[in-house]
This record gives sequence, structure tokens and C-alpha cells, in this order.
Amino acid sequence: MVEKKSDKTFGAVGTVLFHLVLLVLLFVMGIKSIPMEEEGILVNFGDSPVGSGTSEPVRNMPSAPETTPPAAQPVPTSTPPSAAEPVKQRNITQDYEQTAAMTAEEKARQEAEKKRLAEAQKEYEEAQRQKRIEEEKRKAAEEAERQRLAEEQRKKEEMQRQAEAIRNATSQAFSKSNGSGTSEGETQGSGNQGYVTGDPSSNSRTGTGLGSSGNSFSLAGRSLSGSLPRPEYNLQEEGIVVVEITVDKNGVVTDAQPILKGTTTQNSYLWRAAKAAALKARFNSSASAPAYQKGTITYRFVLN
Repeated sequence: MVEKKSDKTFGAVGTVLFHLVLLVLLFVMGIKSIPMEEEGILVNFGDSPVGSGTSEPVRNMPSAPETTPPAAQPVPTSTPPSAAEPVKQRNITQDYEQTAAMTAEEKARQEAEKKRLAEAQKEYEEAQRQKRIEEEKRKAAEEAERQRLAEEQRKKEEMQRQAEAIRNATSQAFSKSNGSGTSEGETQGSGNQGYVTGDPSSNSRTGTGLGSSGNSFSLAGRSLSGSLPRPEYNLQEEGIVVVEITVDKNGVVTDAQPILKGTTTQNSYLWRAAKAAALKARFNSSASAPAYQKGTITYRFVLN
């Protein structure tokens, strides 16, 4: 079928007309569908709900508020991330190292201070201990001295008591048997003339009553080798000193100590003289004798 040129024209005109009619319909129907707004009442602009007069007062326009321009902010300089990161890391590392060094130094200082305080405390405690030891020694020495003085006083009182007992016994031995008097002798005055180591039955009123020396010893089964040594003294004092001796098998006196029993004097000088003389004594040697044998030597000191 061959299409005619008139058909193309007719089709184009029809299409244009159809679209025009469609546009008119849309325009008309669209305007009618738009709702109409209500009209309002014009109101005079004012600044108060009351007023009077017919002329509008001139209003001053409010001035624009003054604004202070903002201060210019420093423009941050951007650093490439690749360059900023090593610097930050280095600063952190340096701060850490400094802090670690300060901590180690502070710790060492604290340890040194603790050590110094401990040594000071130790020295103080040692000084206090030495002080206590010295104080204990001093108290012990004072106590020992007090006991020594008390012992000496006790010995002195004991010797006085024994001397008094010996004097009383001697006085009773030398008194008259009939008890008719309190004196005996050939001289003037009262008293029992004689010597305390003499014989109460003797009529002699002078001398020691025991020979030239008046000294004696007692050692069972042993005899003197030579004579009994005499004490050397130059003191005008009289009395009896009994010395306990220790003799070995060879007859040597190995020890000598004055004793209270039988002693009538408390003079330390006479005691030392009697001891020195007793140590010089020698006795016979005896194989059957004890290794160490005890005995006594009695020394009678008289006035020259």
C-alpha cells in the first residue's frame, strides 16, 4: 500500500490540535481547583495600643548594632603527616627517658638515705648497748666493793669477838682459885701480873713463859729441818697469829694463810710478817707423807 503525502499532513495537524485542546483543558481545570485565600484587614503599624492625632509620627529607624570584627585567627600551618609523626614520637621517647632517669636517680637517693638512717640507728643502738654494759660493770664493781667491805667488817668483828673470848678465858684462868681478890702480882696497882701465854701456876711474873721465841708448830709425823723462822717486825704490838700451812712430801711450805682460830690480834702488819716467816719454814722429807699435808705455825709477838 502506498502512503500518500496528504495523509501525513492530516496526521500532523490532528496531533497538534489534540495537544492544544489538552493544554487548554488542563489550564482551565487547574485554576478552578486552586483554593482562593481570604482577604485580610490592613492595620496601621504602631508602637502602642493608645494614641491621638491624624498625622503619622516620624519613626526613627533603629541603627544597626556595631559589630566588632572578629580577631584574626592564626592560620594553622599544616605539617605533612610524614614529618610531624617522627617529631612527636621523639618527644614522647625523650620525656619517657628523662622520667625514667629521674625515677632511677630518686630511687637511688632514697635507698642511700635509708642506708644512712639504718647505719645511724645501728650506731646509736651500739652506743646505748656499750653504755648499758659500762653501767652494769660499774654496778657490779660497786657491789663487789660493798661485799668486800662487809666481809672485812665481819672478819674484824669476828676477830674482836674471839679476842674478847680469849681475854675472858685468860682472865678466868689467871684469877685466884679462892676468888678472894681481883689482882695478882708483885708490883703496885691492880691487875693480873704476867703474860697471856704463860703458865698460871708459875710464880715468875716476867718473860714470855715459852722460851726466847715463844713460837711453835703442829704438823703430824713431821719435824723441822733446822729452826722455825722468826717473823721480822719492828712494831710495838703484841699478840698471837696462827698460820695454817700446806707442806709437800719434800717438806717445803707451799702455802701459808693466817686463820682466826687461836689468833688474838687483828693487826694486818703482824699477819703479813707471820705469813712471810711461815713460808720460809722447812720440814723433813717423807715419802709416806701425803702429797700435801696441812698443819699450823703459831707466832707470838711480844713488846721489845
